[in-house]
Formats: sequence, structure tokens, C-alpha cells
Amino acid sequence: MKENHKGHRDRLRVRFAKTGFSGFHDYEVLEFLLTYIFPRGDTKPLANRLIKRFGSFSKVLDANPGELTKVEGMGNTTALGLSAFRSALMYYFHDRNIDSVVQLTKMSELIEFIRSQIGHKENEVLLAIYLNAKNEVLAAKEISEGTVSNSAIFPRRLVEDCLNLKATSVILAHNHPGGIAEPSEQDITITNEIKEALRLVEATLQDHIIIENENYYSFKRNNMI
Repeated sequence: MKENHKGHRDRLRVRFAKTGFSGFHDYEVLEFLLTYIFPRGDTKPLANRLIKRFGSFSKVLDANPGELTKVEGMGNTTALGLSAFRSALMYYFHDRNIDSVVQLTKMSELIEFIRSQIGHKENEVLLAIYLNAKNEVLAAKEISEGTVSNSAIFPRRLVEDCLNLKATSVILAHNHPGGIAEPSEQDITITNEIKEALRLVEATLQDHIIIENENYYSFKRNNMI
């Protein structure tokens, strides 16, 4: 039986070496990752239980370790290992963005960038992305952590940063951990205040993006800016 499990692991790795995860099912990608946490044994049943419990591969990785350990076969070490895979992925995107000039010209690129910055945060974080006239990222700074509130500090700090960085535009973003990608009244109020403040220094607010696990909300696409 052990040899059968080893043979199956080897076949998964051969498939991955040839085509990456192309053609893999959700549970097979998860099964593949679990083989690096469990040195022996069949990881397929556990992968299937996780997918059944959480609904998709991404939702399994988004689950916190406490939720993961409720699934049969998941101990603390295994749960931490899966969380580490997700954190390493987020760190990779964050590190890559720091080391290169990032030009945001497509919504998909913007969402990927935002997720690399704050997608892993458990608390609500307000992020400001400062751009030049070519839509190249000059800096991305966390303005606050916790519920976004109607505070005068946000417009003032954004204006100061725009002047210091010589930014021509700003994109705001914040996450809704465990919530839905819809703006609150406070979100709308602070967005309008920041938009007006930036106008005083001839900078524009391009968009305000709200992200949750899989979805996002764009103020611009919904004619809110």
C-alpha cells in the first residue's frame, strides 16, 4: 500500500514537472501540497475532505489554522503548514513588487497588487497606492489598521505623501476580512473627503477598491468616483 501511495505521489510530481498545475483539479493541487507536509501516506482523502468542508482550493488556504484543525486528519502542524503556503505566496508577490517597477494598467494587475499587499491581513487595513503619470507605483503605504473611520488624518497624510513623492494620482484600497466587498457609509464619506483633498494638490483619486476573499468592489466601475 505504501508503494502505491509513493507511486501516486511520484505521478503527481511528474505531471507538475511537465505542465505545472494545468489540468489539475482543486483537490489534486491541494493533495500535491500536502505531500510536502506529510512525508508518507495517502493525502487524497484529506484533500477531498478539505475541499468539501471549505468549497474550493483558495478557501482552504484562506481558512485560519483553527478552522482547518476541525477537519479530520488536520493537526496543528498540518494546518500551520497550509497557512505557511498561503503566506509564502503573498510574500512572494509583495517581494517581487518591491524589487521591480510596477505599472498598473489593467484591473487584474491592480487586484493582484492589492492582494499582495493586504490580502493576507486579518484586520481591516487602508492602503494608499501612489502613482506617477505613467501609472507606475511610486509607493504603497498602509494608512491605518482597523475600521476605516471618518478622520481628518487620512486626507492630510495622503496630501503630504503626494507632495513628497510627486505623485499625480492615488488608488485607495482596503480589505473586508470575513465580510462582503461592498462599501459602508464611512467608506463612501472618507473616499469623497480624500478625493477633494487630493484635488487641492492637483492629484486625482483614480479608484477605491474593496477586497474580500474572492471578490472586489471598484468605486470607479460603480460610478462612485
